[in-house]
Amino acid sequence: MKKTLACLLLALTASVMAEGRTVILYQTATDSIAADTTKNDTTKTTLLQRLQEKKEQIVQNIQEKIDSLKPKAEEAMIKADSILDVRNAKITTDTFYVARPQETWTFRAKTDVFGDMMHIRAVDMGGNKGNYYLNADPKVTLGIMANYRGISASFSLSPSKMLSDISDMMSAINYYSNTFGIDFTFEKVDAFRGRTSLTSNTHKLANTNMRLFALAGYYVFNGKKFSLPAVFNSTWVQKRSAGSFLVQAGFNTGRIKIGDNLDPDHDFASSLNRIDINSFTIGAGYGYNLVAGKHWLVHGTVQPSLMIWQNYKLHTTDKEGNEEVNKMDSGPLNFFLVGRLGAIYSWDRYFIGLTSVVQHSKSGKDSDFALRDTQWQARAFFGWRIHTKLHRRPEPVKKRRRTTTRKTTTSAKAKTTTTAAKKSATTTKKTTTTKR
Repeated sequence: MKKTLACLLLALTASVMAEGRTVILYQTATDSIAADTTKNDTTKTTLLQRLQEKKEQIVQNIQEKIDSLKPKAEEAMIKADSILDVRNAKITTDTFYVARPQETWTFRAKTDVFGDMMHIRAVDMGGNKGNYYLNADPKVTLGIMANYRGISASFSLSPSKMLSDISDMMSAINYYSNTFGIDFTFEKVDAFRGRTSLTSNTHKLANTNMRLFALAGYYVFNGKKFSLPAVFNSTWVQKRSAGSFLVQAGFNTGRIKIGDNLDPDHDFASSLNRIDINSFTIGAGYGYNLVAGKHWLVHGTVQPSLMIWQNYKLHTTDKEGNEEVNKMDSGPLNFFLVGRLGAIYSWDRYFIGLTSVVQHSKSGKDSDFALRDTQWQARAFFGWRIHTKLHRRPEPVKKRRRTTTRKTTTSAKAKTTTTAAKKSATTTKKTTTTKR
């Protein structure tokens, strides 16, 4: 019995000791996990602090670089302003009618739409006539223009070109002033639709494209009071209504290549392959800017020109595959007509407007070979003008009357009165003594 009790006691003691060890091991493991968690949290916090410090250091370095570049940028801006001051001083205008904007920067967000329509009348050596109609697909571009005291730069992109395989393009380099202007343009059109006079439905033309270079210039006689740039690029402000006569000259060169499917049924005896274009025009016109009220500016210009030289060649192929090259004979009246319209509404430092330019030309003889071409452009824009911090005009300081001056003046008057009174009293005394 005693042995049994002793065994039970030993078993209980061993069990209690084992539970104690288990509790100790569990507590040790718990403490270890807690320590690891605390260590991880500390490491994470330290890492976040280091990242935050690194971020703040990078931002501080960038700010320091910007601050160090500011004086250089301001110095460069001052030098540029001095050059522009000399340039603008040479431009003489009647500021009662035309003036530069008060703000130094002008920005315009714009949308342009272009189109081209052609009518070709051709007669081959066999006397066979053909009428062809070509239409370029309208092109839409979005862009923005920035102008700093008369120096402009613009950027445009075509959404239709980005979303499709159309490679149409129009590039332009131009210079506009109130006295004269120059335009150099390159037009590339690959998307044409066409038909003949014997068919009513237009269809897309394959392997048909146009490449055209154009150089044009104009001179304004009344540039001191009339401004074309006030309407078409907003670099000037037309303050009062004025008009002017203009003279212009232009040179065009290029080609139109026509694919095989313009006349797929071969209704005509010859197929039109290519047209070579070369011409020089000169003419005169008149433009007018109407300032209506405080907000509206309406513009209109008509510029007719005559082709004093042309060299157009027509390339055709008959049904047997023989190619012919016919030179265009000058007709009784070969002309080039340019029309411009525009309307702008302005308020405060903002303005919105619409402009359009239409160019129509006719060359050749209807009885032989004639080409009529109409190009048009429409533009809608919204603009705003701002001052840079360097050019911001200081607010006018209100003149205040000086109180000290008034006090000084009053005291001086009082002294003068006192002195005069003393002199009067002295004189009276002297007179009395003399009488006595």
